[in-house]
Amino acid sequence: MAATSQEIMAAKLFFNAAFPTMQVLLDDDYNLKKKFHNFSGVIQFGARNDGELLCCHMIFDNGKLTVVQGPAEKPDLTLTFSSVGNMVKLFKGGLAMPRIKGDVRMLPKILQLLLGLMIMTKPNDKLKDEGEKALKVKCSLYMITRALSQYNKLGDPDMREFCERQPDRIYQFTVDHNDIPAYIACYLRIKAGKSKSGHGVYKRRTPFVLFHFYSLEGALKVLGKEVEFVEAAEKHYVETVGSPEYALYLNDYMAVLQDMLT
Repeated sequence: MAATSQEIMAAKLFFNAAFPTMQVLLDDDYNLKKKFHNFSGVIQFGARNDGELLCCHMIFDNGKLTVVQGPAEKPDLTLTFSSVGNMVKLFKGGLAMPRIKGDVRMLPKILQLLLGLMIMTKPNDKLKDEGEKALKVKCSLYMITRALSQYNKLGDPDMREFCERQPDRIYQFTVDHNDIPAYIACYLRIKAGKSKSGHGVYKRRTPFVLFHFYSLEGALKVLGKEVEFVEAAEKHYVETVGSPEYALYLNDYMAVLQDMLT
């Protein structure tokens, strides 16, 4: 059975936005950092769709990860699903069995890293310490800004129209923590239909919209959908500086992508 357009979009967003976010886990999660410190290999994820293979491969090089779209020439391990829907199901935390080929000794590490992404959907009251809270916020914001850019690049009509009508604008996200401003920061740049995400504070242009979270706790409540965005502003969890209209537009797209990827 051929995949739906939404399944294909979700798969590509996982490949293009969620998988690169694994680098945050490799940098900031002590256990994963230790496991992958001396690990090298090429791992391919893919799914069959009407006889064609939709896939990407991840190149691990001693703690550094590069995600490349398309098949690898000589992967060390391949995980191939019978359908795109089954692959997306696994990525979202469900159960689906792929066909496994290659060095199966690598599999436990790769699955542990994939499970690490589940921190973005872990209930806030289950986060054991400040480190996990920061990791959830950082992964979530890095992924969603990258996903917003990819949603445009992958051709969603509404997102493309949203981007095409903007000259050159920065949507900045910052999270303060323990009196440290912009403890976590990332941005989305949109310029005449093109888009690009990045980490840190964009310094060459004043943000068109700034999403400023006053604390990790506030960011967690918003990202975990414990409060609606308007209520979050009223409770002083977050403030938006700049165009309120475009802030709401972007928040709507963020909600769509969160539903698609979690």
